[in-house]
Amino acid sequence: MNGSTGLIVVLCLSSTFSLSIWEDGKEYHFLEESAIQVGTNDLDSSVSGLRMMSDVRIQVSGNKLVVSIDNMQEAHYSHSFNRGGWPYKLTQEKIKDPKSKYIPSIGYENGNTFSIVLEDGLVSQIELPRDLSVNGKNMMRALASILQFDMTGHEMETWTKNEKSIHGECN
Repeated sequence: MNGSTGLIVVLCLSSTFSLSIWEDGKEYHFLEESAIQVGTNDLDSSVSGLRMMSDVRIQVSGNKLVVSIDNMQEAHYSHSFNRGGWPYKLTQEKIKDPKSKYIPSIGYENGNTFSIVLEDGLVSQIELPRDLSVNGKNMMRALASILQFDMTGHEMETWTKNEKSIHGECN
Protein backbone atom coordinates (compact mmCIF):
# COMPACT_ATOMS: atom_id res chain seq x y z
CA MET A 1 0.00 0.00 0.00
CA ASN A 2 2.89 2.40 0.69
CA GLY A 3 4.05 2.04 -2.92
CA SER A 4 0.58 2.96 -4.16
CA THR A 5 0.51 5.96 -1.85
CA GLY A 6 3.90 7.03 -3.18
CA LEU A 7 2.71 6.74 -6.77
CA ILE A 8 -0.36 8.88 -5.98
CA VAL A 9 1.86 11.53 -4.36
CA VAL A 10 4.11 11.52 -7.44
CA LEU A 11 1.05 11.92 -9.63
CA CYS A 12 -0.22 14.86 -7.59
CA LEU A 13 3.17 16.59 -7.57
CA SER A 14 3.80 15.96 -11.25
CA SER A 15 0.47 17.50 -12.20
CA THR A 16 1.68 20.89 -10.97
CA PHE A 17 4.37 20.91 -13.67
CA SER A 18 2.90 18.73 -16.42
CA LEU A 19 0.80 15.63 -16.62
CA SER A 20 3.60 13.09 -16.54
CA ILE A 21 4.39 10.51 -13.90
CA TRP A 22 8.00 9.91 -14.90
CA GLU A 23 10.48 12.81 -15.02
CA ASP A 24 12.87 12.73 -17.99
CA GLY A 25 16.47 11.98 -17.07
CA LYS A 26 15.62 10.67 -13.60
CA GLU A 27 16.21 7.23 -12.12
CA TYR A 28 13.70 5.66 -9.75
CA HIS A 29 14.28 2.76 -7.32
CA PHE A 30 11.53 0.54 -5.90
CA LEU A 31 11.25 -2.56 -3.78
CA GLU A 32 8.66 -4.75 -5.49
CA GLU A 33 6.91 -7.41 -3.43
CA SER A 34 4.11 -9.60 -4.74
CA ALA A 35 2.41 -12.88 -3.90
CA ILE A 36 0.50 -15.68 -5.56
CA GLN A 37 -1.59 -17.84 -3.27
CA VAL A 38 -4.34 -20.42 -3.18
CA GLY A 39 -6.33 -20.95 -0.01
CA THR A 40 -9.57 -21.93 1.64
CA ASN A 41 -11.71 -20.51 4.41
CA ASP A 42 -13.97 -23.57 4.69
CA LEU A 43 -13.11 -24.87 8.16
CA ASP A 44 -9.61 -23.80 9.07
CA SER A 45 -8.10 -21.01 7.03
CA SER A 46 -5.10 -22.40 5.18
CA VAL A 47 -3.06 -21.28 2.22
CA SER A 48 -0.18 -22.28 -0.05
CA GLY A 49 1.71 -19.80 -2.09
CA LEU A 50 4.79 -18.02 -3.32
CA ARG A 51 6.05 -14.53 -2.53
CA MET A 52 8.60 -12.73 -4.66
CA MET A 53 10.60 -9.60 -3.92
CA SER A 54 13.12 -7.71 -6.04
CA ASP A 55 14.84 -4.38 -6.48
CA VAL A 56 13.49 -2.49 -9.49
CA ARG A 57 15.39 0.37 -11.13
CA ILE A 58 13.66 2.58 -13.72
CA GLN A 59 15.62 4.98 -15.92
CA VAL A 60 13.59 7.57 -17.83
CA SER A 61 14.47 8.90 -21.26
CA GLY A 62 11.59 10.89 -22.74
CA ASN A 63 8.63 8.53 -22.95
CA LYS A 64 10.84 5.42 -22.70
CA LEU A 65 11.38 3.57 -19.42
CA VAL A 66 14.31 1.17 -19.07
CA VAL A 67 13.49 -1.24 -16.24
CA SER A 68 16.06 -3.47 -14.48
CA ILE A 69 15.22 -6.22 -11.99
CA ASP A 70 17.85 -7.38 -9.48
CA ASN A 71 18.24 -9.07 -6.10
CA MET A 72 15.33 -11.43 -6.75
CA GLN A 73 14.18 -13.38 -3.69
CA GLU A 74 11.34 -15.83 -3.12
CA ALA A 75 9.52 -17.37 -0.17
CA HIS A 76 7.29 -20.44 -0.29
CA TYR A 77 4.64 -21.14 2.30
CA SER A 78 1.91 -23.64 3.14
CA HIS A 79 0.24 -23.23 6.52
CA SER A 80 -2.91 -22.25 8.36
CA PHE A 81 -3.65 -18.71 9.50
CA ASN A 82 -6.28 -16.91 11.58
CA ARG A 83 -9.66 -16.42 9.92
CA GLY A 84 -9.90 -12.88 8.62
CA GLY A 85 -6.12 -12.54 8.79
CA TRP A 86 -3.40 -12.67 6.19
CA PRO A 87 -1.14 -15.72 5.71
CA TYR A 88 2.17 -13.84 5.76
CA LYS A 89 3.73 -10.48 6.62
CA LEU A 90 5.10 -8.08 4.01
CA THR A 91 8.68 -6.90 4.34
CA GLN A 92 7.49 -3.31 4.74
CA GLU A 93 5.61 -4.35 7.90
CA LYS A 94 9.01 -4.98 9.55
CA ILE A 95 7.72 -8.21 11.16
CA LYS A 96 9.79 -11.38 10.74
CA ASP A 97 7.56 -14.24 9.58
CA PRO A 98 9.13 -17.55 10.69
CA LYS A 99 6.78 -19.56 8.43
CA SER A 100 7.82 -17.82 5.21
CA LYS A 101 11.43 -16.63 4.86
CA TYR A 102 12.94 -15.10 1.74
CA ILE A 103 15.80 -16.95 0.03
CA PRO A 104 17.83 -15.91 -3.03
CA SER A 105 16.06 -16.81 -6.26
CA ILE A 106 17.35 -17.67 -9.69
CA GLY A 107 14.15 -15.86 -10.73
CA TYR A 108 13.10 -15.88 -14.35
CA GLU A 109 13.74 -12.17 -14.75
CA ASN A 110 16.51 -11.66 -12.17
CA GLY A 111 19.38 -9.57 -13.54
CA ASN A 112 17.54 -8.71 -16.76
CA THR A 113 16.46 -5.42 -18.27
CA PHE A 114 13.51 -4.54 -20.48
CA SER A 115 12.10 -1.30 -21.86
CA ILE A 116 8.66 0.16 -22.45
CA VAL A 117 7.43 3.18 -24.38
CA LEU A 118 4.52 5.12 -22.89
CA GLU A 119 1.87 7.17 -24.69
CA ASP A 120 -0.53 9.10 -22.44
CA GLY A 121 0.79 6.98 -19.57
CA LEU A 122 -0.05 3.65 -21.26
CA VAL A 123 2.40 1.07 -22.58
CA SER A 124 2.48 1.32 -26.38
CA GLN A 125 5.61 -0.80 -26.94
CA ILE A 126 7.60 -3.29 -24.91
CA GLU A 127 11.02 -4.75 -25.65
CA LEU A 128 11.91 -7.94 -23.78
CA PRO A 129 15.16 -9.95 -23.73
CA ARG A 130 14.98 -12.49 -26.57
CA ASP A 131 16.64 -15.37 -24.73
CA LEU A 132 14.41 -15.11 -21.65
CA SER A 133 11.90 -17.87 -20.83
CA VAL A 134 8.17 -17.39 -21.44
CA ASN A 135 7.65 -17.18 -17.65
CA GLY A 136 10.30 -14.46 -17.35
CA LYS A 137 8.76 -12.46 -20.19
CA ASN A 138 5.31 -12.75 -18.60
CA MET A 139 6.67 -11.50 -15.25
CA MET A 140 8.17 -8.49 -17.05
CA ARG A 141 4.87 -7.81 -18.82
CA ALA A 142 3.11 -7.91 -15.44
CA LEU A 143 5.56 -5.36 -14.02
CA ALA A 144 5.12 -3.15 -17.11
CA SER A 145 1.35 -3.21 -16.62
CA ILE A 146 1.61 -1.79 -13.09
CA LEU A 147 3.98 0.97 -14.24
CA GLN A 148 1.37 2.44 -16.57
CA PHE A 149 -1.34 4.94 -15.66
CA ASP A 150 -3.99 6.00 -18.19
CA MET A 151 -3.94 9.80 -18.44
CA THR A 152 -5.73 10.06 -21.80
CA GLY A 153 -7.56 13.37 -22.15
CA HIS A 154 -6.84 14.65 -18.65
CA GLU A 155 -5.17 17.84 -17.60
CA MET A 156 -4.62 19.02 -14.00
CA GLU A 157 -7.76 17.54 -12.50
CA THR A 158 -8.93 14.60 -10.45
CA TRP A 159 -10.63 11.77 -12.30
CA THR A 160 -11.63 8.14 -12.09
CA LYS A 161 -11.09 5.62 -14.82
CA ASN A 162 -12.69 2.24 -15.48
CA GLU A 163 -10.03 -0.22 -16.50
CA LYS A 164 -10.35 -3.72 -17.86
CA SER A 165 -8.23 -6.41 -16.30
CA ILE A 166 -8.29 -10.17 -16.44
CA HIS A 167 -10.78 -9.98 -13.56
CA GLY A 168 -13.19 -7.60 -15.38
CA GLU A 169 -13.94 -3.92 -14.82
CA CYS A 170 -11.94 -2.06 -12.17
CA ASN A 171 -12.52 1.50 -10.96
